[in-house]
Amino acid sequence: MKTFTSDYSEDFASELMSNKAAARVPREDAVTDLANRVAQMSDSGAGVTRIDLERYMGRNDLLRINYLQRGVNAAKAVCRIYVPDLFGAQGEWGTGFLITPNLIITNNHVIKDKAAATRGFAEFEFEVDVNGRMKTSKTFSFLPDACFMTSGEELLDFTIIAVADQSEDGSVALADFGFLRMIPTLNKIDEKEFVTIIQHPGGGEKYIAIRENEVIKIGDSTDPLKDKRLWYSSDTATGSSGAPVFNDQWQVVALHHSSVTESRIVDGQKQIQLNDGSWVDENDLARFSDGAIKYIANEGIRTSKIIEEISLQHMAAREHRFPLIQQLLDDVNGIITISGTKPKESIVLGKDLERHEGLLENAFNTKAKGNIRDKKYYDGRSGFDDNFLGLHIGLPIIKNLKDIAPVDGAADHVLRYTHYSIVYNKVRKMAFYAAVNIDGSKTNSLNRGTDKWFKDPRIDLNIQVGDEFYGSEPGSLGSKGYFDRGHLVRRLDPVWGDEATSILANDDTFHWTNCSPQYWQFNQGQDLWQGLENYILYNTDEEDVLANVYNGPIFADDDQKHRGIMIPKYFWKVVVVKDKNDRIFSSAYVVDQSKWATNIPFEIIPTGDFNHFQTTIKKLEKQTRLVFSDIIRNSDVRKDKADKNLRSLSDIDHPRR
Repeated sequence: MKTFTSDYSEDFASELMSNKAAARVPREDAVTDLANRVAQMSDSGAGVTRIDLERYMGRNDLLRINYLQRGVNAAKAVCRIYVPDLFGAQGEWGTGFLITPNLIITNNHVIKDKAAATRGFAEFEFEVDVNGRMKTSKTFSFLPDACFMTSGEELLDFTIIAVADQSEDGSVALADFGFLRMIPTLNKIDEKEFVTIIQHPGGGEKYIAIRENEVIKIGDSTDPLKDKRLWYSSDTATGSSGAPVFNDQWQVVALHHSSVTESRIVDGQKQIQLNDGSWVDENDLARFSDGAIKYIANEGIRTSKIIEEISLQHMAAREHRFPLIQQLLDDVNGIITISGTKPKESIVLGKDLERHEGLLENAFNTKAKGNIRDKKYYDGRSGFDDNFLGLHIGLPIIKNLKDIAPVDGAADHVLRYTHYSIVYNKVRKMAFYAAVNIDGSKTNSLNRGTDKWFKDPRIDLNIQVGDEFYGSEPGSLGSKGYFDRGHLVRRLDPVWGDEATSILANDDTFHWTNCSPQYWQFNQGQDLWQGLENYILYNTDEEDVLANVYNGPIFADDDQKHRGIMIPKYFWKVVVVKDKNDRIFSSAYVVDQSKWATNIPFEIIPTGDFNHFQTTIKKLEKQTRLVFSDIIRNSDVRKDKADKNLRSLSDIDHPRR
């Protein structure tokens, strides 16, 4: 993040230096001030002892041992923020921290607007463990349409933004990091007390500034803008913008905003002093490193003033108010405390938060974009090959044309990826079907790595269900939600060809268009969805198989809603293979996930008339309202036969035996 400094007159800079050197001046109403300060200490949750009072009066520097553990707890809610430029080639770093279970605050000069937020992300636990080894950090997408509020850098320089409740790889819930409550009342800090700053200097790992950090000045009654600020001497650096500034009780007293440089005016031109004593023109400051510049103080925006501004903006918004801001204000003002937390307590641990859908359950009805690439990224994708098996066997025909999502640049509305294609249902917000070509002779086994799912910019972003749907929920197991991000086209199926093509195909499977909510026991069961295709394709002596695989959900009017999405009870799969004698065989299957969904809080528990079975192409066409090619229909191994219930995979009429 760029070096950001506040522009003050020589007189004010001199005042800061004078305050820094002066002893504490007793306040006019010392008794009342002390009483208020003690009340704040008590509210923080840290406890108050005689030592705390002596330290406040400047007669003791001791801190209770819980100061260390509370600092570790507070640090969990602090993250680094990255905002790439418009081209994604480079970007800038800052610091931010959670102020509710779903909101992060940072500086406006870190995230200026919604567009910047859409490109950026928050990264937690970019830090070392007790042995000095880097932890595995977790990144989270911003949801600016779920909540975004800002104040310009020349004013209060803050931005508040909603964050996805699940990490981009799906492994961690945002709620696990807790949050730092923004206490709106005064008397959390006094001049000559000390502050501590947790930050990501230079966009690097997490650090703490714990020495030489005395408060120099609080507010300025002669200047309304300066009155919203607080000045302190502390070590900060580029990238620390947006860091929390704490008192000894780990209450946030300010949002770190900028540094104040030693400056002077010469012939009407402002000059900045360097640490070597030389002076440079303000316009030339960018040529020098942050460490070369002489700073006389650091500046933060007072917490109480930020809450005042949030309240004013929220009131002015009227019908466009964000529910997440209302939750913040209700909590900090003691009206409705966030579930699972103690009123006024400054550090809220993740384990204390109740796991509930909360105010983000409608996030997928906003324009939350998540990860997204430029449309040019998809240039040259040929998708599913109709002639892959040596005969023209194309994509199924959809009878319900009005529900097909339009695709930018494709008149047939087919989303083409590497070796597979998808036709998307804009009403049900998931694919009608996915179709993939598999060449067993050219397959590559790539490690899965870290899952990172993307929305496809070629169709409406608002109809794509992303991370906002998945995540920890009440009654689910630990941090796992009820549903897995179920691949329709399996990750490894299109991964064949040369290395570059295989890598691209692997990455292409991680699109939300290729995802359908599958109850996790169903998705991960080797005898169910995952195992079915493995058995059909590879339970044979002939491994170099050529195959077309089609699959998708069966949409029914009585499907139950969860988080605003109708969850399909059944999924279908059609496998078409060519044997070594160039003969074509097809088979069709329906698998049922409803029996595994008994603990999900649907309005009605979904139950079906069947479980898993092998069916016919002709019957499947009636259930899905799709039309398959004549070749697929005529090569069906169970053509004109009744459905066959599958107790296990060994019951399958194998198309290649």
